[in-house]
Amino acid sequence: MKAIKNVSIVISSSRSIEKVLENVKQVLSSSDSKIIEVFSIKDLENKKKFDQLSKSELILVIGGDGTMIGSIRKLYEFGIPFLGINLGKVGFLTDIQPNNLESLNDILRGEYIHEERPIYKVNLGNNNQDIFINEVVVHSGSVAKMINIELSVNSKDIYDLNADGIIISSSTGSTAYSYSGGGPVISPKIGALSFLPMFSHSTSSHCLVIENDEPVNIKINSKGNITPDIVLDGKSKLKYSKGKLKVSNLKKSFLLYHPKDYNYFEACRNKLGLANPIEKIQ
Repeated sequence: MKAIKNVSIVISSSRSIEKVLENVKQVLSSSDSKIIEVFSIKDLENKKKFDQLSKSELILVIGGDGTMIGSIRKLYEFGIPFLGINLGKVGFLTDIQPNNLESLNDILRGEYIHEERPIYKVNLGNNNQDIFINEVVVHSGSVAKMINIELSVNSKDIYDLNADGIIISSSTGSTAYSYSGGGPVISPKIGALSFLPMFSHSTSSHCLVIENDEPVNIKINSKGNITPDIVLDGKSKLKYSKGKLKVSNLKKSFLLYHPKDYNYFEACRNKLGLANPIEKIQ
């Protein structure tokens, strides 16, 4: 792998990062790497600020997974790899700890693992659409109110159930909101989508996992004055319109860099408290 010389930085706007940012700048300077731009996550709303971004070989995100997701949503089209320094609580997408920047040095020297992950699209028609990295949540929008959800995959009916909603998660998002609802952990190397009903009024509505290239249609039927919420990555919200919600693979991806000793399942054990590996019997 070649050394990285040009880096842009995105920083969280809700955390105190001055000391970490200063340490990162020192590491970059000692590695003869140049800082192209430093953005606040709020700056990403203004595309006019991206003039110099294309010169970057790496986008270094300082914050939590939310800052990383927000950065990917705004910047994935530049095709520049992302690397995260974790200032959040979990940090599945932000591998490097701020008290251990030696691994950042290694990555700048070209010693890293790279991983490509898919991006998905939700379309409600009439140009009412958006992307998601982790998940899209369809919810009744009201406490203790249900909606009827009809789910079909590749034109084949799967679900017809009454529930508070449904979580549609990518493999990247399987350790996020879906996991907190009892959904499965899915290796990011597997191109998959999971569908987890939320408080369904059915004993047979278990989580479904499918290949991510299969076309998915969801019809939402609501009664009375219930207007369902459709929320993507906990950030973006689509306006509900009657008809079918279509979920599809965008056929575009984002590239993540990891430290050379990165291990996804070790991260699951450390961050989610999953069972420790079985000791080898002597």
